[in-house]
Amino acid sequence: MNYLFVGAHLDDIELAAGGTIAKMRAAGHNVYMLVLSKSDYTDVNGNSLRTVDIALREGYKAARILDCDLEILDYPTKDIPYHSNVVSDIERVIKNKNIDAVFTHNIHDTHQAHINTAYSTISAARLLNTIYFYEPIYPSGRAPEPFNPQVYVDISNFIDKKLDALKAHKSQYEKYKDEWIEAVKARAIMRGFDSRFKYAECFELCRMELKI
Repeated sequence: MNYLFVGAHLDDIELAAGGTIAKMRAAGHNVYMLVLSKSDYTDVNGNSLRTVDIALREGYKAARILDCDLEILDYPTKDIPYHSNVVSDIERVIKNKNIDAVFTHNIHDTHQAHINTAYSTISAARLLNTIYFYEPIYPSGRAPEPFNPQVYVDISNFIDKKLDALKAHKSQYEKYKDEWIEAVKARAIMRGFDSRFKYAECFELCRMELKI
């Protein structure tokens, strides 16, 4: 199988699906990560919080840990549009890599770039039968529309690789400290408890083909 994971920013995909990606690779599937921005950003006062060089270095390191291909585009970090150019860029990867299923942000996220990435991905994958939405991670999860977990993945053997991939984003790790990693691990424990695994990730369905 050929899987595509689309994210607005470097570290978004690892947060939501790092364990699933590691499990897919261990099973021999082809996994591609497409990130739509170089992910440098500033705070509201214009102070740099992550430079392009740092973001790219961390992103490629995380992809190596997960053993999957990573392509990074150059849309504005905070203002990724829902636009035909974005749709075409995602569709190009879907066609060139012969993608079978796509994972992307939830349309009920709270980050404008995440929301537009989700809608662009849905448009780009209009000919595919299977699309999954990530579980929004704080602060993105604080939306009026609740996340509806429907698909669970047992990542019990891959939780360490997921956390290692997150720690590769050193700038984010230093920003949020150990509480960031602890919270991600706690969520995996909670989703594991939901599904009777030790650790799990979960996704919401946009649509899915049942292969028999």
